[in-house]
Amino acid sequence: MEPGVRNTLLGIAAFISVILGLMLASIIIPRPMSAEDAAKLGYYRFDEPRLISGFVMTDHLGRRAELSNLKGGWSLLFFGFTTCPDVCPTTLSVLNDAISALDDPPAVVMVSVDPDRDTPERLAQYVPAFNPNFIGYTGTFEETVKLAAQLNIAFGKVPGLVPGSYLVDHSASLVLIDPDGRYAGFIKAPHNSSNIQRVIRDLSF
Repeated sequence: MEPGVRNTLLGIAAFISVILGLMLASIIIPRPMSAEDAAKLGYYRFDEPRLISGFVMTDHLGRRAELSNLKGGWSLLFFGFTTCPDVCPTTLSVLNDAISALDDPPAVVMVSVDPDRDTPERLAQYVPAFNPNFIGYTGTFEETVKLAAQLNIAFGKVPGLVPGSYLVDHSASLVLIDPDGRYAGFIKAPHNSSNIQRVIRDLSF
């Protein structure tokens, strides 16, 4: 074989090897989600996580719940209530579908926005029905407002169809809490399990 031809073939082979290597690296090495892709999922992660001041509530097993309970791993907080007719059960079902397919799922906590009715006992009947590992928090109205305000969650009572009854209108975003117990971002509604899975897989970056 002529030296010139051989050198040309070696050059082509080297070029192909580089291209294949780059393609393989893009498949094997995970990369952080771009801001554009994140926005399509309704996912907004802060450049700098925000500190959360301490709070004291009670979980669905009657145990003290505070900021330290949210440290050591990622958590997804959802604000809802047990008599919610649609958004809350739908969201908790979607969250169950999402984390059931993950090897290292985050903790999922529903913080009640109806502390007058959502006792720990009531939460214990409701929250684990969607997933035995889900956790419910309830507390005084003041503590609930204190936590919700820090996480940009709005809620308030609205009259129900039956005189004297009420529902609670509330934000449906999922709040991301990082392993240091900081407010790291949120996922806007509407939610679906595949989008949540993609967001959770991005949390390691």
